[in-house]
Amino acid sequence: MSISAHFKKSFKNFELDAKFSIPKQGFTILFGPSGTGKSSLLNCIAGITKADQSFFKIDENLLDNSHENIHVPSHQRHIGYVFQDKNLFPHLSVLQNLQYAIKRNSKQIQKFSLDKTIELFKIETLLQQMPSSLSGGQKQRVALARAILSQPDLLILDEPLSALDYAAKQELMPYLLYIHAELKLPVIYVSHDLREIFQLGDYILIMNQGQIIDHGKLIDLCITQPLLTQQEGSSFILQGKVSSIVSESHTTILDINNESFILTGLQWQLGQNLRLLIHASDVSLSLSKAEDSSILNILPSKILSIDMNDNEKYLIKLGFAQTTILSLISYHSLKKLNLQVGDIVYAQIKASAIIR
Repeated sequence: MSISAHFKKSFKNFELDAKFSIPKQGFTILFGPSGTGKSSLLNCIAGITKADQSFFKIDENLLDNSHENIHVPSHQRHIGYVFQDKNLFPHLSVLQNLQYAIKRNSKQIQKFSLDKTIELFKIETLLQQMPSSLSGGQKQRVALARAILSQPDLLILDEPLSALDYAAKQELMPYLLYIHAELKLPVIYVSHDLREIFQLGDYILIMNQGQIIDHGKLIDLCITQPLLTQQEGSSFILQGKVSSIVSESHTTILDINNESFILTGLQWQLGQNLRLLIHASDVSLSLSKAEDSSILNILPSKILSIDMNDNEKYLIKLGFAQTTILSLISYHSLKKLNLQVGDIVYAQIKASAIIR
């Protein structure tokens, strides 16, 4: 199952020519510089903007085909759309906003009930309030709930956290993670925040100057795509499952490819899947496994490639089981260790250097 699209449209100072195909599951990140056409593309997908040439299909459901003069209007597309702000009708209460989504839905099957959605987004106490009385985080929770209640085939989230302060972002993130893990909806998510992207993304579309210039699994493109790596420097993702929690030492143990990986803190649950973003500059290498080091996360790896980067340091690409690890080291360290492609080394990662 997949979502396929090709939209072409001429704007006053801009040409949109975006073609893509993405899985009909998980979070697909739409990423690119400001002014590159992301919002224009989203509006074509949602049916708000009619493209000059178009093709858009969700599974076998054809929503746009300019050659056959097909353009399903936005209110019939079953696409939930959550913006940065201005999501709610200001003249309706929270409950009335939610009921409006149910009323507008034409599907016979209701996957998401009103009561369950209210409970899920913890908005029981907000139902009689007007949108003007809500905080930014509360408004976005209600907007997400309303989008879910429209029983969407696709959910579009256009920078839903960008207008929120840090505390409100932290408040809303668990709900996004729940949508990701439990609701099994395909989501197109726009953000410029790499922490959000790496926390939520499964697949990614890289957009520039009106075109999709690269696409693939986020775990792969975070290593190779310059538009991603230039913001934070070369980085990679490790994924694992919580295997034990040690309250005495205030640590959590992940199982990553049958290796134990230690995190500081106790805020996770047994069996929880976690994704860790690690910068190459925070990974050191050793020829042997240190037994007397303060660094506890040491992963046996094989050197796959050695390349000089723009800062005259060397980016070492390592294979660890089915995962790629990156390390950024100096010329002096490279020569001191006499590193060669094919060598087995130990990647040392500080727990404090991990971005979750």
